[in-house]
Amino acid sequence: MKGTIKTAVTLVILGAVLYFTNPGMEDFGRYYQKKQVTESQKGVTGVLRDIVKAVAQSGADLVVKVGFKRDDKLLFSFFTLGSASNPSSRYIGFGKVIFIELD
Repeated sequence: MKGTIKTAVTLVILGAVLYFTNPGMEDFGRYYQKKQVTESQKGVTGVLRDIVKAVAQSGADLVVKVGFKRDDKLLFSFFTLGSASNPSSRYIGFGKVIFIELD
């Protein structure tokens, strides 16, 4: 009986943490922008690096604002680029900072 109570309390605490840290579009936007900037910096040096970074930041911000849709599941969220029937990118996010690409 004692083990069941500990398990139930642990699940309630975990659920509460996930609920209150469920990522929103702003959280995903920061993640996606950082990811795009990192990918754009590979193999680029000097002034071109700064230009590529600025373009990647602008493009990522626009894509998140216009292209992605959020499907809130209370404890986690799905972020989808493109139509739901044929998405080009799909992510699951939880904990405000953990995003996993599903495709």
